[in-house]
Amino acid sequence: MRSIFIALLTLISAFVYPDDSDDVEGLISYHPFYTPSSGNKRLSGGHIIDKSQVMPGYNAPARSDIGKKIEAFASGAYLFFQPHQKGLIFAYTSDNANSNKSQTFEMHSNYKSAFKVTLGFDTINDDWSYFARYMRFHFSKVKQLEQRVVCPWTTTFDVMTSARAKWGLKLDTIDLMVARAFYGGTHLILTPAFGFSGGFLDQDFRTDCVRESDNSSLFSADKIDSHFIGLIAELKTKYLMLYGLSLFGDISTRLFYQDFRVKNRQNSKTNQFVLFDNSINDLSFISPNLNLSAGLEWGTYFYTNTYHISFLAGYEAEIYWNQNLMMELKELRDNRFDQDAANLYFHGIVAKLELKF
Repeated sequence: MRSIFIALLTLISAFVYPDDSDDVEGLISYHPFYTPSSGNKRLSGGHIIDKSQVMPGYNAPARSDIGKKIEAFASGAYLFFQPHQKGLIFAYTSDNANSNKSQTFEMHSNYKSAFKVTLGFDTINDDWSYFARYMRFHFSKVKQLEQRVVCPWTTTFDVMTSARAKWGLKLDTIDLMVARAFYGGTHLILTPAFGFSGGFLDQDFRTDCVRESDNSSLFSADKIDSHFIGLIAELKTKYLMLYGLSLFGDISTRLFYQDFRVKNRQNSKTNQFVLFDNSINDLSFISPNLNLSAGLEWGTYFYTNTYHISFLAGYEAEIYWNQNLMMELKELRDNRFDQDAANLYFHGIVAKLELKF
């Protein structure tokens, strides 16, 4: 009897109190965790929400704000880089076969200056940043030996009385990017960025050796001209401390299509006035790049908060994969062996000044 009474009340309530799920839908739509639905199907994909639905603080804009509709900024960075590339051994000592003592001489440079310039602007309506960045790194390095050595870049293993090597590099890059800074925590600011990247990366490497037996001068002159274009993605992180100080750590990567033209000129071991090789090779492939940096930053507003300035100092390292095609083609020509192209590295300190106005 009791169960029949409960069933009767349930049936009556279904008619007296109709389903008001639509009203509930309207009442709870303000909630930040609310996901709208269409009938019985929940819309699990992304959807437009009001600003009031976003949790306060998290994902809020975190750029330095000087109260203008369009805020321009400019920065200049000085980089003190040491370049290094595998596959540039230009000589090794010629010792007695019964001795285990040997020494190789590899071309590498000491620290050289590089520069990076950035120009851009922020928009107050969407809190995005748009900027262009240019980097220039040009250098050359010469090494001279006056001793008995063997020069592997020549076509003979005869003993030489002297060896001279010169390595030159020219790197110019430009990035066109968009970014947005936001809070990822009470002290953490994240700035993802993406865009397009392109540039030129040229190298030349020459060795000159004097043979001991007949005083002949044997040389090898290699040159790479390349240009590239592709995509770049970047993530900047900043941990806020006291008095305008913060720790930063940045990572960026590129994936670009690169065209190479590799030239080689080399004279004959039997007649120094006759060319043994005068080849030109055109190649192209997809190349990756990775850049890491970390350090300390200080920034402050000034002139009644209408300008912002920041100083940055840290360590930076960068790698370009598969760049030493000079050695790869030499091995293929001399030994019929296809050796993988070696990578190009930079590392050193960076100092940067940025002004927003």
